[in-house]
Amino acid sequence: MSSPATSLESRHEVERRFHDERMAGRQADDRDFYAFGGMDLVLEAYRQAVGDLRGKTVLDFGCGDGARSIDYAKRGATVYAFDISSESVRTLVEAAEQAGIADRIHPSVMPAESLVYDNETFDLVLGVAILHHTDVALVEREIDRVLKPGGRAVFIEPLAHNPFLRLFRRLTPNRRTPTEQPMTVGQIRRFVGRFRQGRFRGFHLLSIVPPGILWATGNRTIFRRMMRVTQTIDRGLLALMPPLRRYCWMALIDVTK
Repeated sequence: MSSPATSLESRHEVERRFHDERMAGRQADDRDFYAFGGMDLVLEAYRQAVGDLRGKTVLDFGCGDGARSIDYAKRGATVYAFDISSESVRTLVEAAEQAGIADRIHPSVMPAESLVYDNETFDLVLGVAILHHTDVALVEREIDRVLKPGGRAVFIEPLAHNPFLRLFRRLTPNRRTPTEQPMTVGQIRRFVGRFRQGRFRGFHLLSIVPPGILWATGNRTIFRRMMRVTQTIDRGLLALMPPLRRYCWMALIDVTK
């Protein structure tokens, strides 16, 4: 039986290899619902939650290709960014140099469970679809440790409870690593409960249908029309029946230390 340390190392190796290969082989996909606005609603809510970044010290938690790190720096933040994928970090470095803001971004390669940053370093810890790739119980302690008192962490994470999304994930195993697990409401509540205050909101309830249509048909016109209608319905349903948020595709988590 493998030890917890060995299991974590194995998980890191799976995640590292998958994201290195994905970054090295990136290409356009006409059915990529992320690229055509599938997450726009929750991303806009995330941007509003993050707020003004001028003068802030920010940790881009699992930076991926670095697009968000570049955005944070352009909005006035000093950005520290890390990823377990060296290919992702290399892409960020190149993009930062091309944008002329490399002096405002400090990239590193490391796992999320053992950060090298000093205690109480960051005003904001920010991440999009990263916690579910990690050992959340270990990571939440690290986030708490590196946040300044009064600092905030804001994350977007996929939720585990919708049966149609579980089916889609089973049908598309190549879109994700075998080690990642969408977050449960219980996990999110434990995460939020670690901090002085916090909340989470659900996004994309019925509006999970249009991305599925795009994936199945490639028809962007139908996708966009359906997104407008289903997002309007979602706002009403989630306002009237908040418990339905557990069946959403995405959660926006916002905590304050």
